[in-house]
Amino acid sequence: MEAEEAEKVFDQYADAYRDWWGPIIEPSAVRLLERVSPPVADGDGFDLLDLGAGTGALALAVLERWPGAQVTGIDPSSRMLDVAADRARLRWSSLPARLRLVVASADRLPLADQSMDLVVSSFVIQLVPKRSAVLREVRRVLRPGGRVAMVTWQDDDLPFEPDEVFADALAELRIERPGDERDVHPYTSARAAAREFHRAGFREVDARAEWLEHRFTPESYLDLLENWIERELFEKLEPDARQDLRTAALHRMRDLGPPAFVWRRPLVSVTGIAPSRR
Repeated sequence: MEAEEAEKVFDQYADAYRDWWGPIIEPSAVRLLERVSPPVADGDGFDLLDLGAGTGALALAVLERWPGAQVTGIDPSSRMLDVAADRARLRWSSLPARLRLVVASADRLPLADQSMDLVVSSFVIQLVPKRSAVLREVRRVLRPGGRVAMVTWQDDDLPFEPDEVFADALAELRIERPGDERDVHPYTSARAAAREFHRAGFREVDARAEWLEHRFTPESYLDLLENWIERELFEKLEPDARQDLRTAALHRMRDLGPPAFVWRRPLVSVTGIAPSRR
């Protein structure tokens, strides 16, 4: 996804992302921090980049976990960063002095060479047009021996039964789905991710397969469809047609048992170290 496209999409839907999608992926994002440790003694200062900070899940978790962290959050969407700033103010009553939020693209970081000790990123690398360009930028801004940790989706075609019955409701009501124009590039496997990080020059690369699991109800999953996954479809419907679709979909979903609403998707989590010499 080009920076301009990402800015437009996420500026428009930042509030929906915060309310509907963010809570689902945030636990996996924050869990990434368990794979890294501060590069200095506890309480000492260090510089951390949250690449694709979005609504602030990682950045805010870092501020709470590591008092010495000076956090720079970068995202192409100014509205997403506004939401992150609002969340920070709610948590600390004002924007923390240790947090800097910058509108920028992941492949053109407005940061000096070797200015960061740690780079973290969650659910971002699959959106960029060229992952290798982003990894080169990450390596450029990391100090020798600095660490990177990223988590993203792994490509999959796992079925999810509530999606199938939603498609049945669309067919019954003769509602056509808009074409899927999302430009995403997930890793095919942890091994593929490791190879890419090695090619970018990182050492001690550790790529692992993980799982994101979230338990929905019929109502909560339909809300997610309406407000995030299928938002374009619902936005194009007249109010009566939208209500008819909700009613038809819920009728089918309520016939499914609770196990059908356990949503599991594979992830890839990668860490690496910038070389000591350039």
